[in-house]
Amino acid sequence: MNKESKHTLSVLVKEDIKGIALYTIEKFGIEQSKKYAKGLTKELVFLSKNPNHGNRYLSTRKKMLFRYRYIFHMIFYYPTATGIFVVRVLGARMKFVKHI
Repeated sequence: MNKESKHTLSVLVKEDIKGIALYTIEKFGIEQSKKYAKGLTKELVFLSKNPNHGNRYLSTRKKMLFRYRYIFHMIFYYPTATGIFVVRVLGARMKFVKHI
């Protein structure tokens, strides 16, 4: 990927991230929430530059859906011409197929 690699978030991912932040603030405090969000952002940037680093998960609509674990969450995404399109960020213990 080139230097212009980027990650695009689906509407559901924005909701996922908001839910993660609220839960983390409630259970562990605002500083931990900021730290987790910063780390998640770093992983998304990394994946946008290295889209094949994740594991192949499911082939849909002639695209391969990848997954990548970040601490307690799984990032689901499709590689694109300019980076990645993030479909969901789900808790690692969730039934993924139900939510994708």
